[in-house]
Parts: sequence; structure tokens; C-alpha cells
Amino acid sequence: MRLQLKFKEDASAAQRDQVIRDLAAKGVKDVRPLFPGATDPMRGSLYIVDVNGGMEDQLLDFLNSAKAVEVAEPEVRRKLAKR
Repeated sequence: MRLQLKFKEDASAAQRDQVIRDLAAKGVKDVRPLFPGATDPMRGSLYIVDVNGGMEDQLLDFLNSAKAVEVAEPEVRRKLAKR
């Protein structure tokens, strides 16, 4: 399962790094930018978190209570409708 994470645009690099280290300590598989190399602050604040099964609720609670995080939510699976 994946979570989507948006850091607050004014969160410092140190604050973001601390959240990512905390996620690693909690056993998260991977945390990566949704738009690697983005120069736009909005796009640069979006991340994907790969989660081991059964940890989603605990991690969402942690992320949504972190001062550097604007919002975290489960990734929505989207697919194009066929016509």
C-alpha cells in the first residue's frame, strides 16, 4: 500500500528529513518525492510512502500529527474509463 504525503511548503529541509527518518525507524519500505527534481515548491512538497501492510492507520496518525506535514492520506488508485 502507498500513502501520499504533502509537506508544508514552509517546512525546512531538516524538518522534512526528520519525518523521513522517523518513517524509516517505523519500518516504512520507501519514501520518495512524487516529482523528483521539482523546482516548484508545491510539487517539491509531495511524496509517496510505500508501507508494509497493516501499518497504514498508525502511520497516517503519525504523519497527520507531524508539524511539518500538511496532509497525509492513502493513495487513490485511478484508472482511465474506457469509452
